[in-house]
Amino acid sequence: MNTIQDGSRARLLRVIGGLALVVQSIVFESTFGIVTDPGVSGILRDVLSGGLLLVASVCLLVGVYFR
Repeated sequence: MNTIQDGSRARLLRVIGGLALVVQSIVFESTFGIVTDPGVSGILRDVLSGGLLLVASVCLLVGVYFR
């Protein structure tokens, strides 16, 4: 791979990770009071929230690593 492709992939991963983190924060943690009820509850809510947080963390870390 050339460095231009690697740089753009790393940037894309950081953007996706940041966006996933913001979505997880707004929807599942009720940040800013925008979404009061995400439409799921209980274990499913925990799984979706944790999964989105995991995806965000992995994308951010891999994006920073490849930078």
